[in-house]
Amino acid sequence: MKAHDIKFIALIILLIGITAIPSCNIGDTPTAETITISSDINSPTTWKGDNIYIIDKDNLYLNAELTIEAGAIIKMMSGSNIMLNRNGNIIANGTSSKPIVFTSIKDDNNGSDSNSDGDNTVPAAGDWGYINLNGSQNSTFTHCKFLYGGRDNSNPATVDVSSEAKAIFDNCTFAYNSGGLLNSIYVGALNASNASAETSITNCKFYGNNVPVTINAEMSMDNSNSFSNDKLGNKCNGIFISGSNISTDISWLEDEVAFVVTAANLDIETNRTLTFGNNVVVKFVEHSTLTVSNEGCLINHDGNGVFFTSLKDDERKGDTNGDGNETIPEVADWTGIYINGWKSVGYATWPNIFYNDPHPPVK
Repeated sequence: MKAHDIKFIALIILLIGITAIPSCNIGDTPTAETITISSDINSPTTWKGDNIYIIDKDNLYLNAELTIEAGAIIKMMSGSNIMLNRNGNIIANGTSSKPIVFTSIKDDNNGSDSNSDGDNTVPAAGDWGYINLNGSQNSTFTHCKFLYGGRDNSNPATVDVSSEAKAIFDNCTFAYNSGGLLNSIYVGALNASNASAETSITNCKFYGNNVPVTINAEMSMDNSNSFSNDKLGNKCNGIFISGSNISTDISWLEDEVAFVVTAANLDIETNRTLTFGNNVVVKFVEHSTLTVSNEGCLINHDGNGVFFTSLKDDERKGDTNGDGNETIPEVADWTGIYINGWKSVGYATWPNIFYNDPHPPVK
């Protein structure tokens, strides 16, 4: 056999050997698993990133801490809820490139066709229930998406920070959820109306929801959140305030949408302050009053672009009550701002107050 033939055969053998060696590249991506969850969580548990978790239980109770890694997708069956007990917490820290997604089983855009029905179903608001934090004190959600929730007729929220729970929401998205009016009470897709005042909502996006967010009257709200995406806003596009007392110093700084006072009377207690940012608009439901008690005060109440007006006033920060042109603001839609010992006594007559009652009841 000639020398060059021997070299050629040796090369072929070498190439075959290389091909047969299994790949062990560090960058190889493991195959994502789909895992069905049908039992309560009673001990500390971690849901791995890139896996798909299908919640197949009406009420999944968390009696211990659940850690969810970046990239995990949680799909909820129709009517499913996640319910935290006092010892339960959720630590869900996604990233900008690998968010954690809570969504409908019908959502094929996140985690592919998990219900194996092709295009026969499409996701919609109210496909699943809600996550109830129920007094949890350490739950954290960063870079999370909450989609198509809010089915429960007794609570149309997608995330309910109830029972004075304390939670952190940062860089989260709430989109295409329900929220809405429940017995004349506004309930947001993110419902923090009964949350601890230490709950924080920052850098979050709200769009495509009926009602985006409700907060406790003693919670501050900065100007880092967004209430639209590619011109898609929310039906009732505002921050709805629940509660009748402010007993701590707070600030309302958001200027993209209005703050809405929903209580018959919101009282700023003695020696407490409510600070407004420039261009902040505060709207009031029918017959509502803002009362400033002895030595309490409003800071920057006359700031640039600051207005106090009716919920029906679409001219200032848009259609906050979500009824299009069905209602128009009128004089005496709401009562007014009552001052008791700060600057004066009686109802304020500032030029930036609109559609209040010019003859309010005597206090």
